Amino acid sequence: MQDIEILNQNYQLIAKAITYIDTHFKDQPSIDEIARNIGMSKYHFMRVFKEYVGVTPKQFLHSVTLNYAKEHIKESKSLLDSTLDIGLSSSSRLHELFVNLIGVTPKEWREKGKDVTITYGFGLTPFGEALIAYTDKGVCYLGFIDNNKESIYKRFCELWENANLVHDDLKARTYLENIFIKNKKYNLLVKGTNLQINVWKALINLPNGGITTYQDVANFIDKPKAVRAVANAIGENHIGYLIPCHRVIAKSGAMSGYRWGIERKKILIAYESASKDNPITYRTATIEDIPILCTLLHQLFSKEVEFTADSANQTKGLKMIIEDEKIGEIYVACKEGEIVGMVNLLYTVSTALGERVALLEDMVIDEKHRGEDIGSSLLEYVLTCTKEKGIRRVTLLTDGDNLSAHRFYESMGFSKSAMIPFRIQL
Repeated sequence: MQDIEILNQNYQLIAKAITYIDTHFKDQPSIDEIARNIGMSKYHFMRVFKEYVGVTPKQFLHSVTLNYAKEHIKESKSLLDSTLDIGLSSSSRLHELFVNLIGVTPKEWREKGKDVTITYGFGLTPFGEALIAYTDKGVCYLGFIDNNKESIYKRFCELWENANLVHDDLKARTYLENIFIKNKKYNLLVKGTNLQINVWKALINLPNGGITTYQDVANFIDKPKAVRAVANAIGENHIGYLIPCHRVIAKSGAMSGYRWGIERKKILIAYESASKDNPITYRTATIEDIPILCTLLHQLFSKEVEFTADSANQTKGLKMIIEDEKIGEIYVACKEGEIVGMVNLLYTVSTALGERVALLEDMVIDEKHRGEDIGSSLLEYVLTCTKEKGIRRVTLLTDGDNLSAHRFYESMGFSKSAMIPFRIQL
C-alpha cells in the first residue's frame, strides 16, 4: 500500500496549499510563499507537485482558478451532446474505467438493504481517507473523510439501514487500491429515484478532465427546468469519484458545492485537467528500461561527432549507473507509459565548492516526440530533484556548433563556461 500512502500524503500537501491560495488569492502568492507557509522547502514542494499532478505548481494553480472553469465551461454542452449517451460505452471515461451503474430493485429500496450483506471499511486514497462499501453486485458507497468520520459513517448506515454490515478494513484498502491505483473496473450499485439515476448515468460518461454545468445536465436528461432537482441529485450522490459529481460547476464558472469539500473538488478537477493536458510523467530508470534507453542513446550519438553507438557499451554503462545511485542517476519522461526521454547525471565532489556536484552526461528526447515541450519539463524536474539531493552545481558538454542545444540550455538557466574541455583516452 506504499504508493497510495504517498499519494495520500501528497494530497494533504496540495489541500493545504490550495487552502492557502484561496485565502490569499488576490495577492497571487509566489511558489516560495506557498511553500514557506505550508512548511516545506520550495524545491521539495515543486517536486511533490510535479510527481503528483505531472505539472509544475504554476500550471496547477492556473487550473484551480476561476479562469480554468470559464475557459472550459463553453465546452460543456458539446461534451454532453457528443459524449453523454446513456448506455453507450465511451473510451474516454473516467481513467478509462467503464462503470456499469445498477439501480436497486423497488423491494431493496423499500427495505433499505434488508437481507443484503455489505462489506465496508476505511482506507487511504490519493485524495484523502475514504469509507468504501460493496456488495456482490458492486460498490454501493464511497465517501471521502476529513474530520467527519462519524458523520460519513452515519450517512452510510442510514442509506443501508437494514443491511447486514461486515467491517473489513483490509479488504476495503484492497478495493481502494484497485480503484485509484490500478484503475480496476467495478459495477456500481446505486439507490435513488429515476431522475437521480439518470443524472448519475450522465455523469459517469463525462470524459476525464471534462466539466459541465447543472443546466447542461438538466437539458441533457430532458428536464431543462429541473436545475434545482439536478443539483439535489448530484448532492445526494453516495459514490464519490466513480460517479464524478465533482465535474459539475455553476454556470458562472464558480466551484459551487461538493459533499466532500470544495477544496477536494478543486483538486480533483485540477488533477484531471492536468492529467488530460499534460500526460507526461517522470521517474528514475530501472534495469528493465535499458533496451529503450539504448535506443535513445543511439539517436543521440548519431548526431554527435565524438561518440559512436555501441549497444554492449551502453548497456554496461547504464547498468552500472542504475545499480549504484552513488555513481549517478538516470531520469526518464514517460508518455502513455512509454519512455520518450532521458537525462543521465553522474555525481562527484567539487573541491572548489566543498559540495557534491553533477555532470549531465546525456540528455535526449525521442525524435518522434520533439517539439512537445518534453525536454524542458524533464530537465526542470531533474534540476528540482537534484537540488533537493544537495547537488550544488550541474555541468554539461555540448558540441560547439550545436546552436539549438546552446539556446535550449541557456533558456533553462545554464551559462557558458570560459573553461575548455580536454580529454585523454586511456
